[in-house]
Amino acid sequence: MSALDSVRDKINDGLRDAIAGVREQLARVELWAAALEGFSEPVPGYEPDRRHVLPSNRG
Repeated sequence: MSALDSVRDKINDGLRDAIAGVREQLARVELWAAALEGFSEPVPGYEPDRRHVLPSNRG
């Protein structure tokens, strides 16, 4: 292996590592963007089903 091949291999390894890092960061950005989208919408209304409510003990 010549010195030029060694330099090329190091550059290729560096580029591969950099691309892997970008992909990891992109996955984090997508996760946080989805979380932000979910929290930016109002909470839907909720009405409990009255069949499961215990009766009052008030006389």
